[in-house]
Amino acid sequence: MLRCTHFLVKSRLAVASVYRRLTSRWRRMPDFIIIGAQKAGTSSLYFYLSQHPSIRVSAIKEIHYYNYYTLRGKGLGWYKSFFPLSLFSRHQLTGEASPYYLFDETVPPRIKKDLRDVKLIALLRDPIDRAYSAYSMNKRREDRRDFPTFEEAIANDDMSSEQSSLYLYRGRYADHIKHWLRHFNRDQFLFIKSEEFFQDPKQSLDEVYEFLGVEKIYPHNTQAQEVGRYTNLSADTRKRVAAYFKQPNDDLVAILGNRYRW
Repeated sequence: MLRCTHFLVKSRLAVASVYRRLTSRWRRMPDFIIIGAQKAGTSSLYFYLSQHPSIRVSAIKEIHYYNYYTLRGKGLGWYKSFFPLSLFSRHQLTGEASPYYLFDETVPPRIKKDLRDVKLIALLRDPIDRAYSAYSMNKRREDRRDFPTFEEAIANDDMSSEQSSLYLYRGRYADHIKHWLRHFNRDQFLFIKSEEFFQDPKQSLDEVYEFLGVEKIYPHNTQAQEVGRYTNLSADTRKRVAAYFKQPNDDLVAILGNRYRW
């Protein structure tokens, strides 16, 4: 019975995918994109926005078109297949959330070419907590005894190395934001502090709704999504990583203000 149910689900998904591809020419391009950061609340924000009557989110959360699939021969027709049909969503906004976009310097010019006026949302979490959360997620997924410790994983965290975990590099938000600002106007961005979003989702949603220009209609389900469980980071390691992030965090404050001083 379970095998039959699984087959039916896969069949329905396959049929839906084919239908979306065949009708892609009549589908929308996104009005907004949640560009990151990874492990900063993007899944929850996407889930909350999916419940708004004036918003139709993409068929899947993380399409990764501009950082992955565009390099593998997928075109705009493939990308558009994840968005709603124009005929049935003309009075709604649509968007996606691919949290790796923020870190990839090749992404902004690609998006600018296709979506000059798109609105961009970035959630920024304490880079130490973000790094440790990403590490813990990877450790759960790998589930092997010889998985390196966090300290070992960040020991060679060098952006120039393909083998690098990039846990620390991805938290150098100022560097990434500066690159995005070379391609888009500042008023096209909304930055949200993740800690504020976690503590009071509705207050952060007020900012998002105003930014997108939709009515303040809150989701009926505000349960946080993709919440990880892991042991606390040692005080000594946190102190050493904080020293690493001191200058990057100061640079971020210079761009976005004291709100983002962790």
